[in-house]
Amino acid sequence: MRDTATGVALFFDPKPTGYVSAREEKDAKDSASDGSGSKSSGSSSKSSGGGGKSKAGREGGLEVAVDQAPTPANEVRVRVKRTGYADGVSVKEKSEEVILRRLKDDLSRWAKIRA
Repeated sequence: MRDTATGVALFFDPKPTGYVSAREEKDAKDSASDGSGSKSSGSSSKSSGGGGKSKAGREGGLEVAVDQAPTPANEVRVRVKRTGYADGVSVKEKSEEVILRRLKDDLSRWAKIRA
């Protein structure tokens, strides 16, 4: 989560899959053949630490902005937009739907209390 000028941005955490990309695998093999490490230690360090760190903050998320509408009733407008998705990262539609549904429910309860 990160504060923004008008609200917050919620980011999805990358899942640690242990997946090693072709590039990471090649780098590990190159390191092993250069004598700078064994194949197994090179690939495990890439998959456990390096892979996750390189994706951090690029898995996408939602930016929630709250605007005070210029009306006599002081209505509030909530806007949500996708943010932080890197190229090639799949959109997490189901997770977004859950977040939006819960936000809508909470806003409904808040509106009832406020009225």
